Amino acid sequence: MENHKAKADCLFECSWEVCNKVGGIYTVIISKAALTKEHYNKYYLVGPYIEEKAREVFIEEEAPPELKEVFDDLEKEGISCKHGTWQIKGEPKAILIDCGGLVGRKNEIKQSLWDDFKIDSLNSSWEFEEPMLWATAAGKLVEKYCIYNNRDNRKKIVAHFHEWMAGIGILHLKGSASSREIKVGTVFTTHATMLGRSMSGAGEPLYEILESIDTSKEAYLHGVQDKHLTEVACARACDVFTTVSEITAIEAEKMLGRKADVLVLNGLDIEKYRTISSHTIILI
Repeated sequence: MENHKAKADCLFECSWEVCNKVGGIYTVIISKAALTKEHYNKYYLVGPYIEEKAREVFIEEEAPPELKEVFDDLEKEGISCKHGTWQIKGEPKAILIDCGGLVGRKNEIKQSLWDDFKIDSLNSSWEFEEPMLWATAAGKLVEKYCIYNNRDNRKKIVAHFHEWMAGIGILHLKGSASSREIKVGTVFTTHATMLGRSMSGAGEPLYEILESIDTSKEAYLHGVQDKHLTEVACARACDVFTTVSEITAIEAEKMLGRKADVLVLNGLDIEKYRTISSHTIILI
């Protein structure tokens, strides 16, 4: 496997599944966190603060100097951040965000998403609103980190967001809600499109009808217009768009309107999941 030296000084990797085991993305992140950590001077995983889950895997620690002003500033907006170590291989640093103080501003955030990106979330439930609030807070975290720690724009900072639940952080950084233009590279990864999942779950032969799908019509028909339109906006607004397989890239190009710039194949830690051959690569 060819190794490439990371060019960025700092990486924020944001996912709803950081310290929050829900589905497959949790496994993806924990399987590569140790290796990723080796390549960056600063590497922060960013997730939601869910107390009962954090208690099992997260050890809170005092925030380092570069985060103290950031956390203090966010606290004034009702966003509470906890810094610590995620107890997985490599023991990466994590920032868990409690965005409960933003609940009263949810309609304001929805309005911004409509004005800037035409995301229809008027009738969205808490299933959409909760990650929307958290991801907005994650976007603010990255924004303020850049403001306080990269005033001369000499540092190279990258923020990587997984799926629509985190992707709204990109929309904060790229939209009018951002307080100023900041220098940060953004990466958006989709593991499978929401519309594709919904159609397949309904028994529709997705790949047989892919080219003829009216994505907007189908999104409303399946009741996932808020999540679908968020994915579309994230894929188009990010600096680098990635998917996890060729088939997902084909699906995403049709559903989201942008061809993937890079395929980032999911993989498991070979040392942990070694089978018959030491050269076996297990893809998930």
